[in-house]
Amino acid sequence: MVPQILASGAWVGIAPFVMIIAIVAIVGWYLLNKKRLEHQQILAAIEKGIPLSELRPVVKKGADWIISLTAGVAFLLMGIGMAIVSLIYFCGGASFGLLMPSIVFFAIGTAGIIRGILLRKAEKALSADESALDANQGQ
Repeated sequence: MVPQILASGAWVGIAPFVMIIAIVAIVGWYLLNKKRLEHQQILAAIEKGIPLSELRPVVKKGADWIISLTAGVAFLLMGIGMAIVSLIYFCGGASFGLLMPSIVFFAIGTAGIIRGILLRKAEKALSADESALDANQGQ
């Protein structure tokens, strides 16, 4: 016999939330273990007397605003795509349970785009201040 919740179809609205929670848990577990290993490496270097600057050079992959803007656009497109798929799948009567993950992705994407724009403005202002400071020191 099929349990009542499976027979009623209510699980369709719950499934996306379960998937998102599982993905967040996996990513959180990965990041936590990564940080824990970094801390163990730092403690081992301190015990051996190795300077922390020699431990791992800082490699900047690009401007922060470009990374934020790219991630924001990616999340925004995923949210729009998920909304379109859920609307097509239910022929215009999409349940709120399936639209909620797309709203979450859309909101994260919008926040990433706003953060990227603000970081770009701050970077431009900082570089203008630095160039003005360099010009004043040259006099």
